[in-house]
Amino acid sequence: MLEIIEQNQGCNEIHIAPEYRENGVGRVVIRGVGNKVRIDAPKYCANLFLEVTGGASVDIEASCVFHGQNIHLLAPGHLRIGVGCGFNGHSIIQMHEPSSINIGAHSLFGGDTMVSSSHVHKIVDVKTGKRLNPPGDIVIGRHVWVSAGASVWCGANIGADSIVGKGTYVSKHFPANSLIAGNPARVIREGVTWEF
Repeated sequence: MLEIIEQNQGCNEIHIAPEYRENGVGRVVIRGVGNKVRIDAPKYCANLFLEVTGGASVDIEASCVFHGQNIHLLAPGHLRIGVGCGFNGHSIIQMHEPSSINIGAHSLFGGDTMVSSSHVHKIVDVKTGKRLNPPGDIVIGRHVWVSAGASVWCGANIGADSIVGKGTYVSKHFPANSLIAGNPARVIREGVTWEF
C-alpha cells in the first residue's frame, strides 16, 4: 500500500500516477511548502520511501523498478530519475544541501548503492576558512550501470553507457563508454558498454 503524507495540505504540487497510488508499496512524505513531486507509474515497486522538505522537486519517470529505495531531499534542489531505471536491493539517494541529481534513462543500480550530492558535514581549511567539500550536482548519463556497494558523490558526472564497478567511489567526471573502478575511481577500460 502507498501512503502519502503531506504536512502542509495544498501547499505543494503532487502528481502521482493513479496506478502507483492504487498498487504501489511505500511511503511519500512531503514536508514544508513549495515542493513538486511527480511520479509516473513504475514497472514494479516492492518498496519506495521518498521524503522531501521545502522547495524540492522530484521527477520520477515511467517504468522504473524499485526494491527498497530511500530517497531524502532535505534541501531545495531537483532530482530526476529517467524512464526505465532499475534499483535492485536497498539503496539511498540523498540531498542535504541545494543541488541537483539527474539520473539518465535505463540506468541500473545494484544493492547498497549511495548517491549523495553533499557530504553533509563541512570540512574547512583552518587558515583560509574555505570549505573544502562543497555540495555539487550529480549527472549520471543514460544507460549507466552502478554496481553493488558503489557510491556516487557531489560533482560526479558519469557518461552514458558506462559501468561503475563494485564498491567504487565516484566524485568526478568520466567519459561515456567507460569501465570505472577503484577508490578513488579511475577508468579501467574505454570503449565498453553493457547489456541487460
